[in-house]
Amino acid sequence: MPVPLVPLKALAEAKGRLAPEVGPLQRRLLAIAMFEDVIAALQAVPALAAPVVVSPDREVWRRADAMGCRVVEEPPGAGDLNAALAAAAKAAGAGNGSPLLVVAADLPLASAAGLERVLAAEAPVAVVPSADGAGTNVLAWRDPASFAPSFGPDSAARHLAVPGAVRVDDPGLSLDVDTVDDLRVVAGRLDPSSVTARRLRDLDMLRV
Repeated sequence: MPVPLVPLKALAEAKGRLAPEVGPLQRRLLAIAMFEDVIAALQAVPALAAPVVVSPDREVWRRADAMGCRVVEEPPGAGDLNAALAAAAKAAGAGNGSPLLVVAADLPLASAAGLERVLAAEAPVAVVPSADGAGTNVLAWRDPASFAPSFGPDSAARHLAVPGAVRVDDPGLSLDVDTVDDLRVVAGRLDPSSVTARRLRDLDMLRV
């Protein structure tokens, strides 16, 4: 059963590129809302194990635990996402041969159908690039023994260079939220009942 890994940085540092249009408290609340929508999408996929949340933030740990996730506590200030994911994969028991699925925490349009499309890819590695084609929003890795994430600038090209890797395009999974323009695009496509949509309404941010 594939093991989903969801990394989320410290909330005090999350979504910094939304400043100054979005204040620090709003950015924090928005990051949590998007994270909760991603977890809900993962939990709606029967084929997946319980999500494993990787974060240095105690508030994230509490939220993840309350939602039924497993938590891997990333050391504060570690700053190496790829090392943290590799360690999380081991801590989550991926050594038993379970495939891995890394999903960004800022995909408020993520859906079970989109995630199932990635899981169905007949390839050792499947990559969902970000809308600009540079980043990696979702990374499926069939053989955990060879797991070698390479997140960072232009990570999609590196992941797609892995022998046998395939690209999977999904409109919901490709839209992450880094900038105010991203937020505007996503806001117009949200399910009104999603946590992110409710949070944007509560914060009066639908017109950012």
